[in-house]
Amino acid sequence: MLGHADSCLCIDLGAIVANWRYIDSLSAPSTVTAAMVKANGYGLGAAAVAGALAAAGCGEFFVASLDEAIALRQHLDEVGHPEPHIMTLHGCHIGQEEAHAQHRITPVLNDLEQLTRWRLLSQKIAEKLPALLHFDTGMTRLGFDPDQTDWLIQNKAAYDGLVVRYIMSHLVSGEVIGAPITTQQLAAFNELRSWFAGVPASLANSAGSLLPTPYHFQMTRPGIALYGAHPADCPTDKLQPVVRWHARIMQLRRAKAGDRVGYGGTHLLTRESKIATIGVGYADGYDRQLGGKAIVQIGDKHAPVIGRVSMDSITVDVTDLADGDLVSGTADLLHAGYDVPRMAADANTISYEVLTRLGARPARHYLKP
Repeated sequence: MLGHADSCLCIDLGAIVANWRYIDSLSAPSTVTAAMVKANGYGLGAAAVAGALAAAGCGEFFVASLDEAIALRQHLDEVGHPEPHIMTLHGCHIGQEEAHAQHRITPVLNDLEQLTRWRLLSQKIAEKLPALLHFDTGMTRLGFDPDQTDWLIQNKAAYDGLVVRYIMSHLVSGEVIGAPITTQQLAAFNELRSWFAGVPASLANSAGSLLPTPYHFQMTRPGIALYGAHPADCPTDKLQPVVRWHARIMQLRRAKAGDRVGYGGTHLLTRESKIATIGVGYADGYDRQLGGKAIVQIGDKHAPVIGRVSMDSITVDVTDLADGDLVSGTADLLHAGYDVPRMAADANTISYEVLTRLGARPARHYLKP
């Protein structure tokens, strides 16, 4: 499986499809379940992920930028899935209007300036162009701010000639149980919807998709949950794990008590030891903070990572493993006993960052549904 590479991500597309179907089952049949495939499918490969989901019936995909959207559109066209809608969360910036239309990309319009330019193109080509309107209900990030929202409510002719597919907003803390801002946003979004009667609505990200159905509206937009992690990194048996990470054992060596391991000699050996050097490091997306914390699996045995994580390698104490345990020549960095949320906790981060920081160097191997 490793081939020419020294590490490989084994990505279970069937698990991603199963997670999408599970999230879809939480909503009413009339609610569409979209898929977030931005940041190259959260580091796992947007083309492969979206292709598998499109084949399973997903018809709505969100990316961040126009560049991501064009690449995804070209891939889906090539593999025989021209129908899905592709939306750019960053919207349509100056000079991007015609490319959005040419490649059948729907912008999420975040302010009046974007709305005006998209409508002008619609008038120029005499075609009703699709759009989503994004309203800020508490994130203070992207979206029409309160003043622009009030203006648009009073001047709805500003989007005449466009097909407004959805109005949408984004939850601030949907993963935090009982967060007051979540119910406040729901109330604000429901009030907003009253001014856009008949227009479908979308509020729920992964966290919102796991909340009760009043948050689901006509479309949910799961991201991290598709890739097997709870948005708050809580343990869950409802989502299937998606990725395992295998790496080559580069060298086995004996070391004496008193020897120090790795840069800075931060790990002092207290016994006669056997050390495995594994061909993966921070250049591959293996976080430097994992040194002295992470656990790898070799065969069916676990062994600790010791010393500092280097650019291209880590060191593992395999003293307690028999020689027969090491015959595979590989170690699993992500596995059933050490999953993405646990790696994230040891790296003092979140699953989103663990996945999206995976480097280009590890090979990707896909298990098809």
